[in-house]
Amino acid sequence: MSACVFHCLNVNLAREWLKTGEEYFGYVKRPFSSVPLSQLWKCTQSNWGDAFKEWGVIQLYVGILTAIIIAILDIVGRPLSIISVAIELVVQIIAAYVFAHLCWFGVVRKNGCFCCVVACCECPPILAIWGVLCILWGILSFAASFQGIADCAICIAKPFVQIIHAVILFYMGLCCVKLWIQHGSTIIPPELDVKGPDGQVVGAT
Repeated sequence: MSACVFHCLNVNLAREWLKTGEEYFGYVKRPFSSVPLSQLWKCTQSNWGDAFKEWGVIQLYVGILTAIIIAILDIVGRPLSIISVAIELVVQIIAAYVFAHLCWFGVVRKNGCFCCVVACCECPPILAIWGVLCILWGILSFAASFQGIADCAICIAKPFVQIIHAVILFYMGLCCVKLWIQHGSTIIPPELDVKGPDGQVVGAT
C-alpha cells in the first residue's frame, strides 16, 4: 500500500499539472480516441483510466453546451445585459475546462489527488471519495433536472442536457471506484508524508 502524501504550496506539483495542458487539450480535440463511445457504456473496461478520461472529455463538452443553453435562456427569459451574459458564459466555459483538466490529472495521472487552492492530498483512497461524490452528484442532478421544465417553451432543453450530464457524472464516479479497487481498495493509508513548496518531505533528514 502506498503512503498518503499531503502537498502544501508544492510548486513542482502545480508545474507538473500545467505541463500536462497540451496533452489534455489533445484528448479534448480527439474524443473517443482511446475508448469508442459504444464501449464506454459498458461496466467492464480494459483500462478504467482511459474510460475516465473519455467521460471527462464528454462532460466538458456537455458542460459547455449547458452553459450556452443557460445563456440563451437568460437572454430570452430575463432582461439581462447581453455583455454580462457573455462574460458569465466565458467564465463558465473556462471553469468547465479547468475542472475537467484537474479531474483527469488528479484521478488518472496522480492515481487519486484532491486539490484545494494551495494544498493537495494525494493517495488512492481519494479515488473512492471522487467516485462517491460523482455518483451522488449525478443522482442529485438527475433529480433536479425536471425543475423549471414548464417555465418557457424552450426550457425543456435544459433538463434534457442536465439528464445527460447526470449520466456522465455517474459513469465518471464508477470509473473512479473501479480505479480505487485496482489500487487495492485502501481505506486508511499506512502512513502520511507532508511535502513542502519545493516537493521535499517535511521533517526528512
